[in-house]
Amino acid sequence: MNKRLIGTASAVAIAVVLYACGGSGGSNPSIDVSKGTVLLNANVVNTRDGSVSTGMSIVIDGGKIQQIVPVGTNVTISGAGQAVDATGKFVVPGYQDMHVHSMDAADLQPTDWPLYIANGVTGVRQMGGSAALIQRARKLNADSAAGLVDAPEVLMIPGTLFAGQAATAAAAVKFVQDRKTDGADFIKVTAGNRESILAMLSEAKNQNLGVAGHLVPAVSALESSKAGWRAIEHLGAGWGLILDCANDEAAIRSAVLSGQAFNPPFPATFTLNPRVYDGTINGKFYQRIFDTYSDAKCQTLAQAFVQNETWQVPTLIRLRTQNFGSDALYRNDPNLIYVSRATRALWEQLALEYVANLSASTSATLKQYYGLEQKVTKMLKQSGVKMMAGSDTSTSAVWVIPGFSLHQEFRELAASGLSPLEILQMTTLNPAEFLSRQSTMGTVDVGKNADLVVLDANPMLDVANLSKIAAVVMKGKYFSKAALDKQKSDVADAYSKVTIQTIASLIETMHKD
Repeated sequence: MNKRLIGTASAVAIAVVLYACGGSGGSNPSIDVSKGTVLLNANVVNTRDGSVSTGMSIVIDGGKIQQIVPVGTNVTISGAGQAVDATGKFVVPGYQDMHVHSMDAADLQPTDWPLYIANGVTGVRQMGGSAALIQRARKLNADSAAGLVDAPEVLMIPGTLFAGQAATAAAAVKFVQDRKTDGADFIKVTAGNRESILAMLSEAKNQNLGVAGHLVPAVSALESSKAGWRAIEHLGAGWGLILDCANDEAAIRSAVLSGQAFNPPFPATFTLNPRVYDGTINGKFYQRIFDTYSDAKCQTLAQAFVQNETWQVPTLIRLRTQNFGSDALYRNDPNLIYVSRATRALWEQLALEYVANLSASTSATLKQYYGLEQKVTKMLKQSGVKMMAGSDTSTSAVWVIPGFSLHQEFRELAASGLSPLEILQMTTLNPAEFLSRQSTMGTVDVGKNADLVVLDANPMLDVANLSKIAAVVMKGKYFSKAALDKQKSDVADAYSKVTIQTIASLIETMHKD
């Protein structure tokens, strides 16, 4: 067999290879790579503690990491083997976006999957569901595993959402049983009364189904946690879990439950940004929660989350775009080329309605409240609450662009005071624990899935470096920077040609979310 040292046609690359392989060899150990890919002379980031192993070559084949060998190992390539010079690059596990809705509108628009891959996202937790969507997710995963399509793995998907349609305990129990029959991975909640929520939580435990989603005013965050609620999304949505942190909690909750506030789901006739509708009616309650916020109460709640292993997926980027809906930062985002023109027009309409319909005082309250949400996010993390990163990308999530929004989430988490390592863990190591898949994902180790992001700079020095993507490996397939750029340009081109979508159809889609 004709063997050659890993390298490229350039003398510079060959010199780098010789250095990485320990020069002429001698008694140094050696390996032969006849198929798959080798990332040569990379810096491997340990997601457990942030340490970096320099000068490592990562051998990938069959969708798995086969070997990781240090400088001094003679690496030769033969046959179908592929070598990639990763000198100066930093390798981390693929990113997991743990709250998306990209499958919900898959029939309305070109797929978002290339945008996820181009942004290093190799797995997603789908948060909208139905029996049909479950089957579609299973087929997508099978097709992706077979190499028929390039797409992140759909890590989890619920069935039909628990949205208040099961008004009694008996109906809630049947709802959970039906979702189990459908093949749902968990129960997603957006609304419900006290009786139905508690019955749903109990039956979900019986069926070994986790519960995730929006908290409801009838059951506190503390009580929900004690009853087995596994993952709280958007800090509970609306005023969410922070209501538990207010000294005025009892009076506010009583007022809300007596009908003095309006809670999601919103009426089908609404066309406004949800925060506009919510803020206009409920702004006074947001202000009361803010004014009577107790750090001590929130610390107690955080300790309960730790004890009960209640996870948090804050989706700060979604919360911020709701509260700052007219911000030029979003309206002028150059990445808007990666959504359809109809979606951009809809989002701009909602931004204008934000300005026209939200009073200055209410707007100030909501922006102030977002600052409190950032503060609580940091406190929860420092208290040891388990957390994951998610973007909530969907047509109805104004200004939240698939793939890119996860990186916006990284920046919002950093602005809230989380460290680069904590943020990296929230999109790699922590999802592996949440999914009980530590043996196959979450770290760059031998035997684990070859889902990797190759970065141009050390992500432990600055969270912005998580976005400096030089290449992606997904299911063992190597995507170069040029390939990723082409994926993005192809999506932009496809969206520029879409003419069948209308704002009316998108609003109809929003009502289904």
